[in-house]
Amino acid sequence: MSQTNKSEEENDKIVTLKFNYSNAKSRSKTFGEIELKYISVGDLTFFVELLDKVKDDKEFVTQVLYHQLVTPKVSFAEFNKIPDDELIEIARGFVRHEQHTFQHFRETTDTEFFTNFRKAIKTCHQKQVERLQTVLGPMIESSRRVLENFNKQYASIIRQTTYITESIGIISKVVEQFREAQLSVVESLRPAIEQCQLTARIVSEYLAPQINFWQNWVEQNREIFDAYRRFWQTFQKQYQKYQITKQEAIQILRKYKWFITPSLPLTFIFKVVKIGKRNGNQRKAINGLFVDYFSSNNFENLEKLVDGWKTNEIFKPRIKIFRDCVSVMRNAKGKYNPSTIVLPTLIAQIDGIRREFMEQNGLSFNPKKRNVVGWKVWFKGQTSNQELLDLANDIFLNILFQKSQPGRPLETPFTFNRHKIMHGEYLKYGRIDNTIRAFLISDFLATLSNKGGNS
Repeated sequence: MSQTNKSEEENDKIVTLKFNYSNAKSRSKTFGEIELKYISVGDLTFFVELLDKVKDDKEFVTQVLYHQLVTPKVSFAEFNKIPDDELIEIARGFVRHEQHTFQHFRETTDTEFFTNFRKAIKTCHQKQVERLQTVLGPMIESSRRVLENFNKQYASIIRQTTYITESIGIISKVVEQFREAQLSVVESLRPAIEQCQLTARIVSEYLAPQINFWQNWVEQNREIFDAYRRFWQTFQKQYQKYQITKQEAIQILRKYKWFITPSLPLTFIFKVVKIGKRNGNQRKAINGLFVDYFSSNNFENLEKLVDGWKTNEIFKPRIKIFRDCVSVMRNAKGKYNPSTIVLPTLIAQIDGIRREFMEQNGLSFNPKKRNVVGWKVWFKGQTSNQELLDLANDIFLNILFQKSQPGRPLETPFTFNRHKIMHGEYLKYGRIDNTIRAFLISDFLATLSNKGGNS
């Protein structure tokens, strides 16, 4: 083995030690084998929120571990009875396994363990916030100027009748709401502004219903924007540490028609970039990385992905369909291709979810109703300035829902196209990588539409 290859192998081992999207396993006297899920972006967000809710250090550790518990299937009341020494051993193993989250953990004595565990998560979060402060200052000031200009623009558009002029006060209140929410949604402020400008053009025709629509819109989307902000804070830290730029990651993912969602483990993108930086076409290798991740252990991670949607109000009535799709993938044998059946089913559900999500936000596809907008314009506004999520949106809008004419080739040739598949024009669409993309599109929509979930 050459010195270069040996060095690369050693680096791979170091990365594997620090970043691992496999679950942590250990044993306890009380429960036997213990399996804890790896920490995803959604899990880390839950831990930070738990810091404010739970004051007792031991209870905090217990809730964190129970939140990650895969096996055994026990109630929280049962898990909470575990002796302190067993709880510490399980938590200590989890800390060793999740080094990227617990890099600030200090091992002292068992008496101080619960406090140290809590401090490690709190410090990790604080470091992320500190790194963003220098970036957020100019963004906040720039956003404030944009809002002020928008207020002027809006006033000029609706200064047409006495009735409209009197209504400017109500619209101004909506702008104030944006100003107050600025610190928590600053990274997502541009899509809000774009949505404001879009609505401003509609207001001249449908003023009264639009005023109510906008008052609701600010509150409804605040949680989504907060989720995006937390997503970026976590990844920002990893980019700096491993000297991988967002542009590198996005370029590689876009080249091979892939994207990531917050449900994927933090380390997945680094593996994608590592493969993508090799010489030559790496499409097969990157496709294999995504497929292997979701199909390994009899599609265990795919099942977990779908299970994360069960509390989402739009997904809840459809959850059995998604679970059936996972079962078909698992049970297909021999010459049968499950993707031929599963992919059209997923696309049909994606179609229904996008409509229901827009209707929840007061928008309609029906030209006879008010608040009609171009649906692609509206969806694009949900992720502008959120580059990795915007990439997911781009695959959703411009690949899956790429404009298609019967009998004519697509502008961007790719077999993952809703119109060509559902209208029977494409016959060789049944590839497992396309099926995984459809599951990820569903997860992307779940992220957008989720109101208060943990994932």
